[in-house]
Amino acid sequence: MVHTEHNVRSLAHQIWESEGKPSGQAERHWHLAARLMAEAEHKNHPHQKRSVDPSEATGPTEPEQPDQT
Repeated sequence: MVHTEHNVRSLAHQIWESEGKPSGQAERHWHLAARLMAEAEHKNHPHQKRSVDPSEATGPTEPEQPDQT
């Protein structure tokens, strides 16, 4: 989900209320809301790639050999 200005504004408002509605903190609340939404978006991104440590790889490590009996 791409965060829209409306969504950032709504979250910033919730943060402001949760802090007791302090004055003079609008810019900080806005930046915090935008950062939280971006982090959540990044965390839930379906195409996020993760490098795999070779020691964590699954599957056979050597090709299967024919039975020699």
